[in-house]
Amino acid sequence: MFYAQLILTGLARGALLSLAGMGLVLTYRATGVFNFAHGAIGVFVAYVLYAFSTQWGLPLVIAGPLALLVVGPGIGVLLERAVFRPLARQGATTTEKLVATLGVFVLLLGVVITVWSGSTRVPVKLVPAKHLSLPGSLDMGYDDLANLIVLGIACAGLWALFRFTHLGTEIRAVVDRPELAQLASVNANRVAAIAWALGTGFAGITGVLLLSRGALEPIILNLVMIEVFSLAVVARLTSLPIAVGAGLLILGAGQSLLGNVVIANGNGFIGNSFDALKPNLSVVVLFVALLVYKRLDVVGEAAERVQRLAAPIRTSRTVRSAVIGAITAAALVVLPLVLDNNDVERAQSFLAFSVIFVSIVAVTGFSGQITLGQAGYAGLGAWMAARMGNAWDLPVIVAMILGAIVAMAAGILTGYPALRRRGLFLALTTLAFALLIFRFVLQNKEFAGGSDALLIARPEWFTGPVAFYYFELGWLALMFLLARNLRSGRLGRALGAMRDSEDGARSIGIDLRAYKLFIFGASAFIAGIGGALFVQRAGVLEAEQFFPLNNLFWFAAVVVAGVSSIPGALLAAFIWVMLDIVSGVDGLSQLVIGAGALTLGRLPGGSLIGVIRTLSDRLEASARTTFRAARQQQIEAREKADLPELEPVDVYAPSEFASKVMTANGRSSTRTAGERQRGGTR
Repeated sequence: MFYAQLILTGLARGALLSLAGMGLVLTYRATGVFNFAHGAIGVFVAYVLYAFSTQWGLPLVIAGPLALLVVGPGIGVLLERAVFRPLARQGATTTEKLVATLGVFVLLLGVVITVWSGSTRVPVKLVPAKHLSLPGSLDMGYDDLANLIVLGIACAGLWALFRFTHLGTEIRAVVDRPELAQLASVNANRVAAIAWALGTGFAGITGVLLLSRGALEPIILNLVMIEVFSLAVVARLTSLPIAVGAGLLILGAGQSLLGNVVIANGNGFIGNSFDALKPNLSVVVLFVALLVYKRLDVVGEAAERVQRLAAPIRTSRTVRSAVIGAITAAALVVLPLVLDNNDVERAQSFLAFSVIFVSIVAVTGFSGQITLGQAGYAGLGAWMAARMGNAWDLPVIVAMILGAIVAMAAGILTGYPALRRRGLFLALTTLAFALLIFRFVLQNKEFAGGSDALLIARPEWFTGPVAFYYFELGWLALMFLLARNLRSGRLGRALGAMRDSEDGARSIGIDLRAYKLFIFGASAFIAGIGGALFVQRAGVLEAEQFFPLNNLFWFAAVVVAGVSSIPGALLAAFIWVMLDIVSGVDGLSQLVIGAGALTLGRLPGGSLIGVIRTLSDRLEASARTTFRAARQQQIEAREKADLPELEPVDVYAPSEFASKVMTANGRSSTRTAGERQRGGTR
């Protein structure tokens, strides 16, 4: 009966994961959008229900249906109409849609943090906290029973919808063959809106039911979304029944049984690793499924492209760019001299993130490879630097370089999936790799030397706040120089050709395999250096510093700032670290990043750097026009001032000489005529 109780408890939890997985798969199959904001929508709906019931005092019988049946589906309809329908009209790639969902993710969490201050609150419980006794000494909570009932209703409702209604036939037609469905006059926009409403509705129900079990915190449900991603990938993003079955059996009953398995004498490396596997089965399932499935369906496009995501690289170096670069460098040099110690520490964090963000620019902006694994590379580089520095007593700089080399090896290993896939599934693969590093290395006490945190020292000559700032600034300059060399010369042209068209690059003899592995390794090396700088700033390495979901924020921030521009990394780090501090508004950075990701296609130049460049070009053109007009006026005024004053001249009056000639000719002509007349008289 003990194992039966475990299975029953696991099935109840798996029912919630299955419900969320159904919504994710349904949305993707009908619209081609993999919704990274699925968990954030669930969190937002849970907080809205809290506001309706607790803050506004609405009865639960009104607040519950209003949040679950109106707000949740309404978010989906709004997103389809305002965000993803315009993207579809523009022929957006899966990668551009991915960035848009990241924008929704960041924006909704930013709203939650700004409105509700991100604090822990008591959630609204739709189901009473009571238990039901079952035959055989089994016990089930009312909330667990509600999970199974809701899943059953959802499955039955979808089956009836697809089986017996004309709308279900239209949805299946759009899912199976969207081109033929459009030829048959199926309203694809209507189908997409309904799919979004169902998907976000399931997300809202999942969020409310899951968060009602404990504290209402923004990050909890987003952790669960990793498990939901694994269900969607196991179902190949196509099969609702497989998603439900995997949720109930693998992540429900299977994980519940695995959690109670005990290894004899399991206190060593094997025991700690197995203990780490118990709560992280979904991470392993996700990574293995991505490796096993050689080919996953891509809805809506045959080949993934990112050339519209990353604007064309501008290699021309103007005087204006040099002046702006010199001013920025001078400001960074002077900055710590005008800040107090607390602000200097924030500036140190800003420089460390700038280095990490340069690695994103290198791999995505220069070569078009989408990665959500930079937190894993940064964490691995920092962890290796700390372990080598402590265990082998190596100089800090040597340990940093060795740690970055280990991160580079991990980047090359992760780059192998990029040899056969791009876009969404490459992003999921790199995210799964970062999760593996986080769960099995950074959180493993055996790897951390038996403690939850590793102490890490700064270089001997750079222990002070200002001195360490300049140490970071030197590394940032080196990484900027490395990234600049990556985009210049033959290497930069090859990476740019690979980014714009892999088929075209292959046709001119570019070895895509070598260049992809190279850029992944170089990017991971830079991220490893940035990670080591970040933990040296704090003096201690903790796993939460490199939480994998931070990758979603980081990638969105760099794309919004300008993923194809090295200065874009600096701007992204400023937004991520300094904007809330400068403005005094918590969560403003998330709001800016989220809004920027949603309006990316409408921004001049496709990014904030593009906006700055466009405004700069317009101001320069306006200044040149004004300068030329003023210059021309000065020239005309000077010419007018230099001319002598002359009396008006009648242009029709003959000159004095001409008048004399005309008079003499007149007399001569008269005498001749007279003489002729006299001679004729004679």
